[in-house]
Amino acid sequence: MSISIRPVLAASLAAALSAPLAACAQAPAVQLRTVIAPVMSAELRAAAAAGDAQAQFDLASALACGRGVKADVREAARWFARASDKGHVQAGATLGWMYMTGRGVARDDARALELLAQAAERGDTSAQNNLGIVYAQGRGVPADRALAEKWLRRAAEQGAPGAARNLDALLGGRERTAQPMRGPGDLEA
Repeated sequence: MSISIRPVLAASLAAALSAPLAACAQAPAVQLRTVIAPVMSAELRAAAAAGDAQAQFDLASALACGRGVKADVREAARWFARASDKGHVQAGATLGWMYMTGRGVARDDARALELLAQAAERGDTSAQNNLGIVYAQGRGVPADRALAEKWLRRAAEQGAPGAARNLDALLGGRERTAQPMRGPGDLEA
């Protein structure tokens, strides 16, 4: 049985507030590194290729947003995965969102759950919000209102944009108003 927090992804994602996943709007390091493209782009790619997790995340964010480089959400997903594999929490949260929504990767609820849970446990508020929605909807797991509330409450208590509204929707019976936090640029897959 699914608790009916059912965001209409295209509309919900476009309307959702920024979060750590929204690297396009809130990533000074990415903005700084990509303003001086293509020189910085080459340096960023070299650092990413050498295994620097932050550089991999920054490159992925730049690719997802088209900042200083041509936008390529599929290539961004590959770099988010590399950074996530090295323990970069925001990269894992972003990749989880991508699997949750099917942006840049094939939608995979089980993989989304795995990545979001890892990032949520490590304190990423956007992952906590999105994990709450996963449990509320029963995406890849049985719907679990208590776990949905737990994760939405954690995110809301830390000031995650939209999490308080989503928690209120869950508790107040207005389930259809909950929205996942969006990812970089809301780019098409």
